Amino acid sequence: MNELQIFAFVVLPLSIAAGGWAYAWFWERRDRNRHRLHPGE
Repeated sequence: MNELQIFAFVVLPLSIAAGGWAYAWFWERRDRNRHRLHPGE
C-alpha cells in the first residue's frame, strides 16, 4: 500500500470515530444541562 492508502485506511476511520464520539459527548452534555436547568419551571 502506498502512503495515500495508508492515510485513507488509518486517518479516515479515526476521524470518523472521533467525530462520532464528539457528537455523542455534545448530546450527552446538552441532555444533562437540560435536565438540570428545568426550563419552564
